[in-house]
Amino acid sequence: MARAAALPPSRSSPTLRLLPLLLPLLLPPREAGAQDGQVQMPPEVRGLLGDTVKLPCHLLSQGPKVNVSQVTWQRLDPSGKTQSVAAFHPSHGLSFPSPQFSSERLSFLAMGPSPGARPGPEMQDATLVLQGLRVEDEGNYSCEFATFPQGTSRGVTWLQTIAQPKNKADPQEVTVGSEAVPVARCVSSGGRPPARISWSSSLNGQARETEVPEHMFGTVTVTSRYTLVPTSQADGVKITCKVEHETFKEPEQLPVTLSVRYPPEVSISGYDDNWYLGRSEVTLNCDVRSNPEPTGYVWSTTSGDLPASAKGQGHQLIVYSVDKRANTTFTCTVSNALGTGRAEQLVLVRESPNTAGAGATGGIIGGIIAAIIATAVIATGILICRQQRKEQRLQGAEEEDDVEGPPSYKPPTPKTKLEEPEMPSQLFTLGASEHSPLKTPYFDGGVSIAEQVGSQEMPRYHELPTMEERPGPLLLGATSLGSPLLVPPGPPVAKRISLDLEDEDDEEEDYLDKINPIYDALSYSSTSDSYQGKGFVMSRAMYV
Repeated sequence: MARAAALPPSRSSPTLRLLPLLLPLLLPPREAGAQDGQVQMPPEVRGLLGDTVKLPCHLLSQGPKVNVSQVTWQRLDPSGKTQSVAAFHPSHGLSFPSPQFSSERLSFLAMGPSPGARPGPEMQDATLVLQGLRVEDEGNYSCEFATFPQGTSRGVTWLQTIAQPKNKADPQEVTVGSEAVPVARCVSSGGRPPARISWSSSLNGQARETEVPEHMFGTVTVTSRYTLVPTSQADGVKITCKVEHETFKEPEQLPVTLSVRYPPEVSISGYDDNWYLGRSEVTLNCDVRSNPEPTGYVWSTTSGDLPASAKGQGHQLIVYSVDKRANTTFTCTVSNALGTGRAEQLVLVRESPNTAGAGATGGIIGGIIAAIIATAVIATGILICRQQRKEQRLQGAEEEDDVEGPPSYKPPTPKTKLEEPEMPSQLFTLGASEHSPLKTPYFDGGVSIAEQVGSQEMPRYHELPTMEERPGPLLLGATSLGSPLLVPPGPPVAKRISLDLEDEDDEEEDYLDKINPIYDALSYSSTSDSYQGKGFVMSRAMYV
């Protein structure tokens, strides 16, 4: 039971979590009128171990006729028993009956400590101040007001004791092997409730967590170990331990650099496959990875000692002059506290410099440059083609707009004819009448002219037959000022009816001039002479 009292509600038994709800049922029944009073208290109060905490308790105003006769604080133990913590009476003063809560640790915030105090507004504020908070102070507390004539009003709050943990993380130095071992540790000690620990890593490891309670202080220490199979690749890798707790505003991040011990891993560099007789100052490098650091380098050959022209200087081998004895296999041996590592390099000595290798190197570089240039040219061509296609699409769109829309060209306005010259081919005079017929009337040859002229009806207007279709003589009627003309059938009629036109050679044109006076009026005798200076020209085909 003592252990249950030391843990927060989240880790205690279900009965302890229901204590705030069960407390009103376990306490003595309220007096009559208690339902009219109201006590304002927070449902939960948190306090750090060793600090001072306040338990607010206020009686809401019930009017000037309601008097508070006594204030009592009680604590509900995990066993279900109630324990009197503090009391205040206007006449008897303060009382702290529990040995756990002495007057050195408890006090009322608004009420005076001396006896004989008279009731007043301060009696409605029963806030309790608790100093030196301990783990065993955690639990449910009730604040009760005894009022007259309303009765008793009560409220309950939960006091949770928390402790901020101290965190640290460090690597666990291990030696390379085939079994999974802890390589890092993260510890969060003195936390209440226990802290939550997680790892952030790029390696394929697992976390193993343990919790150890500290009964003296009521806190918990959480230890998390990160385990994996140690390899040389894990050496120097950084991982992070993340600690979360209720007392932290943000999780605490603790970086750890792993340390894995392993023998030297050796390789040789610097050989360019162009060692030839007489070449000077060539070098080989012994590249090493190890933990701990190497303690020594030894250069040799597979046949024994180094050539006279070669000398080892730590991790570097210098050959001052290449001769035939350099045509061998060089060996670099490195050692540290865990063992040794070795690497070999075969060297071929040539009679003359290896120009093919240089040419090949130059060809590779030239090929790279050529590839870059070709890529740039192709990219430029693609951009140009895209731009041209874009311009063509825009041009095609503009042409479609031109075809679909009205023509952009507008002809000039015709000039007004101020004077019309008298046409020489004018055959008929229309007279002063504005409503003279535009077509020349003709008369039927089978009917007498007197009958046709004497009729009251206007002459009939029809299309004149062509010269080939004329069956008989036609009578051309002049205007009202002249008499009709008889046109016999056949081509000779055009010759017999000569109206003194300018062009007498063309019979068909002469015939059209005789029967179509308006057509003749709209015609000019000479294109070069008559059409000059005119605003516009009307074709003869428009009337015909």
